[in-house]
Amino acid sequence: MKLVFQKIGLRYLLNLGVNHQLDLQTSVRVQLANLIAILGILSNIQYSILFVIAGAPNVWIMNCIHLSVITIFSYILYLNFKEQYSLARILLIFTISIPLVFVSFISFGNSGGFYYYFLVFALAPFVLFSYEDKFWILLVFLTNNLFYIWFEFFGTPGKFQEGTLLYDPKIQELFRVNSVVSCLFFVALIMFYFLRNTNRIQQEMIRTNQHKDRIFSILAHDLKGPIGTMNSYLGFLNETLPDREELLVALRELKKSTNQSYLVLENLLDWVRNESKKIPTHLEFINLYTVTQNAKDILELQATDKGIQWQIQLSDPLMVYCDERMISTVLRNLFSNAIKFSHPKGTVTITSVTGPKYLDLSIVDMGIGMSKEQIRQIGEGKPFPTAFGTQGEKGTGLGLLVCTEMLRNQGCTMNVTSSTNHGTKITIRIPNSP
Repeated sequence: MKLVFQKIGLRYLLNLGVNHQLDLQTSVRVQLANLIAILGILSNIQYSILFVIAGAPNVWIMNCIHLSVITIFSYILYLNFKEQYSLARILLIFTISIPLVFVSFISFGNSGGFYYYFLVFALAPFVLFSYEDKFWILLVFLTNNLFYIWFEFFGTPGKFQEGTLLYDPKIQELFRVNSVVSCLFFVALIMFYFLRNTNRIQQEMIRTNQHKDRIFSILAHDLKGPIGTMNSYLGFLNETLPDREELLVALRELKKSTNQSYLVLENLLDWVRNESKKIPTHLEFINLYTVTQNAKDILELQATDKGIQWQIQLSDPLMVYCDERMISTVLRNLFSNAIKFSHPKGTVTITSVTGPKYLDLSIVDMGIGMSKEQIRQIGEGKPFPTAFGTQGEKGTGLGLLVCTEMLRNQGCTMNVTSSTNHGTKITIRIPNSP
C-alpha cells in the first residue's frame, strides 16, 4: 500500500508543508488539511461529471463553481507547502461548504441529500484546529448546522427537466443514498487518519517519558560519581597543606573527573538535541589527522593512568568532508570506549584507508569486546544498559547512540566488528568530497 501511495504521489501530497520543526500535533493537522483538500478536489471532479450525465439544473453554473473550488483547494495545498498553515485552514473550512450551498440553492434543493454534507463539514474544524482556535471551531460548526436545519425543514425539492435522468425519482434516491454513503465514508476516513495519528502522539509521549527517565538516571548516577570525587579532592586541598606528590595526584584525579563529567554532559546534550531535531550540521573540509590528535589529547590522562598505548597510523594532512564538531564528539566517544573496555597496558590502534569517495577510519582495541545483541542494538539505534569497563568505569549508554545519529546526519556510516573477549573494531566511513 505504501508503494502504491508513493507511485501516485499521494504520500507526497499528504505531507506537503510537514517538516521537522513542527510538533507532532501540528503535523497531524497539516496532514488532515491536505487530506480534506485532496478529497475535495476528487469529489468536485466526480460531481461535475455526474451532473452533466444526469442533466442537473444550472449544470454549467455548477461546473464553474466546481472549477473555482478545485482551484482554491489546490491553492490551499500550495499554502501548506509554503508553511502558511493558519490561512490554509481558515480558507479550507469555508471553501468545503461553497459547492453545497450553491447545489442546494440553485440546482438540487433538498433533493439528492447533498445538504447532509453540512453535518460532516461541521465536524471538520474539530480535527483541523486546536482548542486555542475555538472561535473558528464554533463559527464553522454553527454555520454548517444552520445550513443543514434550513434545507431540512425549509428547503424545497429541486425542479428537474423532463427527459433527464434526474427526473426519475429513483435516480434522485440514488443520489440521496450516494450522499449518505459518501458522508459516512468521509467521516470514517478522517477519523481513521486522526486515530492513527493520535496513536503516534501517544507513542511519542511514551518515548518522551522514557527519555526523561533516562536523563534523570544519568544526572542522578553518572554525574554524581565524578562530581563527588571532585568535591572530595577540593575539600582535601582546602583543609590540608599537601606536599607536591599529593597535590599532583589530587590534580590528576580532578582532571580525570572533569573530563568524565564533560563527556557525560556533552553526550547528554547532543542526545537531547538530536531527539528534538535541533542539531545543525555544517559540512566542510577538515584535517582528520588534527581532529584525531585533539580527541586523543583530551583523553590522554585516562589512557596514561590505565597504561594504554596509542598507535596512530594516519598521514598528515588527511582531508575529509564532514562537520568538525560532530566528528570530534564521535571520536572522543569511540576513544573513550576503547580505553574503558581495554585491559590495562593494552593498545588502541587507529588506521585509515582512503578510497575514491570515502575514507575509512578504524579504531581497534583488544579489550572485552561486545556481544552480538549489543552490536544489533547499536545497528538499530537503540540504547542498551551500560556496561562497566575493565577497571569499573561506568558510562551513560548514550555514547554509541549519539555517534550513530551524528554520523548519519553527516552522511557517514559506522560498522562494528566484535566478539566477547576478543576486542572491538569500529570503522567509520566519512566522505572525502561533497
